[in-house]
Amino acid sequence: MASRAIARAVDCFMLALYMTAGVSMSSELLFNISDGVGLITLNRPEAHNSMSPAIIEGIGEAYRHCDENDAVRVVVLTGAGKVFCTGADMSAGGDTFDSTAQTVEVNSCPLSMQAWDVRKPVIAACNGHAVGAGMGLAVQADMRVFANEGKYGFLQSRRGVVTDFAMEYVLPRLVGFERAFELLVRAPRLSGEEAVAWGLAGRSVPGGEVLNTALEIAGEIATHCAPLPVGLHKHLLWRGLDMPLGDLAALESRALNYTMTRPDAVEGGMAYFERREPDWGGSIKDDWPDWLSSDS
Repeated sequence: MASRAIARAVDCFMLALYMTAGVSMSSELLFNISDGVGLITLNRPEAHNSMSPAIIEGIGEAYRHCDENDAVRVVVLTGAGKVFCTGADMSAGGDTFDSTAQTVEVNSCPLSMQAWDVRKPVIAACNGHAVGAGMGLAVQADMRVFANEGKYGFLQSRRGVVTDFAMEYVLPRLVGFERAFELLVRAPRLSGEEAVAWGLAGRSVPGGEVLNTALEIAGEIATHCAPLPVGLHKHLLWRGLDMPLGDLAALESRALNYTMTRPDAVEGGMAYFERREPDWGGSIKDDWPDWLSSDS
């Protein structure tokens, strides 16, 4: 136990040092860890946090570090200023989506690690507008908090291109086929409250309360919920979107039996019995079962 605690402390120190030294690639993406929550902030407020190469690269790197480091139990993604992300940088005007102006073929899922592959909950704190690719970035997350006064939508049809971030897969499973169809084809702009009514987010609050709301949710998960079952629940939920019921039930049974062999299964019961906060010792990095992988 002592050696594991030391290893975790070293991991935390090295990650903090690594990110401070510029793993976020530039000042356009900020990252810090506090009380088990990894906070990623898009930091181009003067450009409405539109996606630059540095932001795209930085988010993927930050996701990967959050996935691998046990100091992070929950991830929160937000934007600096009053906007979450307005999607593609349109400063190039008509050349933005012109293939003749591109030097390489565009990947519709450009992050080096997608939010659904992170073995920790990812919460998008959309403190303001999220449109186009910015909305895709938010919907890739596991949970979303929207701002009442924000505008949310997939506007790619209005810009002459197809959407990105695998929304044709995710959206029908999130809101149903007809609403997904309308969101992509008619491309409406919804307020935060309308987006919640459409099933795009779990809650909408005043813009100034979005980040605190997301951090409260993240803090509750980080404190009260054992890391390994949380990661396994996420994995099973995403895998279950594309699995037969019987196969998913069998995988769930295997995961349940595995968690019952871990020390946190005892700690959870003792903490409840003793009326205290649990002292979780489980590790996504060290305890993730070999038989459960993202491509199995």
